[in-house]
Amino acid sequence: MWHNVLEQLSRQVDLSTWDEPGGSRFRVPPDVWLTDGHDGPLPVAEPMVVHLQEASWRHESTRPVMQPWFIEQFERKSRAAAERAAVIITPSGSSRAQILGQYAFDPGRVHAVPLGVDLALFRPGRPGAGDIIEAAGGDPSAPYVLFVSSLSPRKNLGSLKTAMNALARRGLPHNLVIVGSPPPDRRDWKDLAAAAAAGLPDAPGRVVFLGSLSDVELAAVTAGAAVFCLPSMMEGFGLTALEAMACGVPVVVSDRGSLPEVVGEAGVVTEPTAEALEVALFDLVASPKRMDELSRAGLARALQFSWKATAAGWLQALRQAAPSPGVGPLDWVPPPGFGRRLLQQGVRLPIGRRRPAPKPADGRPAGSS
Repeated sequence: MWHNVLEQLSRQVDLSTWDEPGGSRFRVPPDVWLTDGHDGPLPVAEPMVVHLQEASWRHESTRPVMQPWFIEQFERKSRAAAERAAVIITPSGSSRAQILGQYAFDPGRVHAVPLGVDLALFRPGRPGAGDIIEAAGGDPSAPYVLFVSSLSPRKNLGSLKTAMNALARRGLPHNLVIVGSPPPDRRDWKDLAAAAAAGLPDAPGRVVFLGSLSDVELAAVTAGAAVFCLPSMMEGFGLTALEAMACGVPVVVSDRGSLPEVVGEAGVVTEPTAEALEVALFDLVASPKRMDELSRAGLARALQFSWKATAAGWLQALRQAAPSPGVGPLDWVPPPGFGRRLLQQGVRLPIGRRRPAPKPADGRPAGSS
């Protein structure tokens, strides 16, 4: 997300990255700071715009499956950032409602700005899925339902696997392909990965676990799917569902969080129970006409989301926070690790000078929402 938005923003403002905000007296301070609010507030005096993906720590469907250390760390830091922020950016109306419900913040200063999709990367007919699946031990010729997300229990992969097992008993030939990355809210990653990769009780060999993929590999596997399914108990946005629609793949998503607003009328929205998922998937794959309709509708829907539009929404928030009309030098403080990678790539932009925006790295964690 950050790479794509910053690439667009760098064409409109003077963008600089600081690894130690407020740590130097010899640099002209920016008009406004932009940072990931989940890392907490910055030690700066200038206005700060923070991005918060969501505020689901207290939601009844997600809090029980989040480990206490994660809740304590992220809830505390996110709240502190929200209290210091001049403006908050979040990717969906659902997340905006969560933020307003938890923090005493002016609604006029919380901007819901949808994410975008790279239509050159995620497109119908992109080749390569078969080779990737075969290398993982799967049948490259079998149709498959695709799940792409982190392996946090709140992503509800267990219910999807139960539904796929029932569908196999009903004679459907579809495999379940899982692109799963380590969840940020759990430390039992190895146990979760083992559970994800485990076969279906009544259909051995039907699960293909791929782990994390590069963007190009993910686009290929997404384009090759018969159906994409994201049955999460909560999503701040649901970018992988949008990417599937951009590939012309019919999507089935849960009726929780932001997913209904991202999918709109261009996908199947259902309760996130195994029984409801089984019915939704069976009815969809049993109707070629419906599959074709949703393929076309999803692609048309995805065309409405662009990183250019996302950057325009972020720029509006930055202008609102800036103390004077317009945004002069804009300083962005990357999250830990992300900023170090940028600096290693030599993309530290000095104030007042414009440089080419950073290009996305070869790989990314799968299921980033």
